[in-house]
Amino acid sequence: MTKTTTEETSTDRTTTETTETIINPKPTLRTKYNSRKRYGSPGTSFDTFENPDLWEAQEGEKTPDTEMKRTGSQSLKMTGHDGHHVILQRRFDEPMDFSDRDISAMIRTTTPSKIGFYIYLLDTDGNEAALELRNITYRTPDIGWFRTCPGVFEVSETEPDLTNIDRMKLQVTNATSDDVEAWVDDVRFHPKPEKGYIILSWDDGKRSYYEHGAPVHDKYDFPAVLTQPPRLKAVEEDYFMSLDELHERQSKGDEIVAHGSVDAQFDEISASKLDGILRRNKKWLLDREFGGANFIVYPGNSYDATALDVVGKCHYMGGMNQSGNVNTTGVYGFDPLVLPRTIGEDLEISKRVVDNVTKYRNCGILNFHDFGNSNTLSVSDYKKLLAHIDGTLGVEVITFSDLWRMRTDTTI
Repeated sequence: MTKTTTEETSTDRTTTETTETIINPKPTLRTKYNSRKRYGSPGTSFDTFENPDLWEAQEGEKTPDTEMKRTGSQSLKMTGHDGHHVILQRRFDEPMDFSDRDISAMIRTTTPSKIGFYIYLLDTDGNEAALELRNITYRTPDIGWFRTCPGVFEVSETEPDLTNIDRMKLQVTNATSDDVEAWVDDVRFHPKPEKGYIILSWDDGKRSYYEHGAPVHDKYDFPAVLTQPPRLKAVEEDYFMSLDELHERQSKGDEIVAHGSVDAQFDEISASKLDGILRRNKKWLLDREFGGANFIVYPGNSYDATALDVVGKCHYMGGMNQSGNVNTTGVYGFDPLVLPRTIGEDLEISKRVVDNVTKYRNCGILNFHDFGNSNTLSVSDYKKLLAHIDGTLGVEVITFSDLWRMRTDTTI
């Protein structure tokens, strides 16, 4: 992994684009650039669906669409009826090596409720790896394109030979009896990092983490990502960490990032109201010298096209598309404001996230709230999880800043 530094790499600062201050700017109230535009097309292009005949519709329907496109002259519309999935397959002229390669695609859907987007890689013997974005929380009717770079969810009983892949499948899953429609475009390839990464993300700034989680993090020297409390005055309440405690955790390596802190989800309020809330919350972080102010977690994990435009004016990276099962991402190809994460409520699933990102060199964001909540591991299971991470070779616990530094690495 190549890391940049704050030192100048050239005597001419106007020609240098690799310093830390440019790639990961010091937090300011407004972003210095739109991260989704600047980093919207990473990696190398594989297919923009100019030739839809390369793809066979094994289930559902495929339709070239010249009106709804992201790159080139057209996209491919995927339609399934009455609860059925949509599956497209493309065979390669010669087997391809995916052992050091991740895949991303631009997708858009008018039916995001309870659907997921999967990429399957099959070797010459039919063994497969499933790369899955398990849940899409992009809300209608204000929809748009976003890029997903799904990590490996599972493999077949006989593991595929990733050096000998002869076909790829794209699948839109449907967990309801409704029709489903989605568009796919601009499939791209990305290199894998040298190892896997885990982010341990705690929402809402609860004292529960400070009292029971932080000591275990300090034992293993693992950073956490913490959000500010959902109400800014909550730092004066015993249920939440105080300002002094948040600063203490920052000094120990934890990163304090923004939270939506709204009663309504991002897709349910006006752009002007959302902008005011985001600026207020980020200013609160900046005034108190919290270094993670460039990053944000969405309340309820929900957003729409307008919300993403507004969020991009204050933050460089955030999300999420959240799932109760393994839901990971490639490091170099994800949409900066539409990250996925996994609910940290089950020890075995959480361990699988760790094991998968280690083996396939992806990144997993595990999300927690309060040890007293059903959506969070117990204290004893959390200790077991961190011990499992500590005993696993080839995985590193990182912060949002670390992930963003890799995502914006111009040498990749």
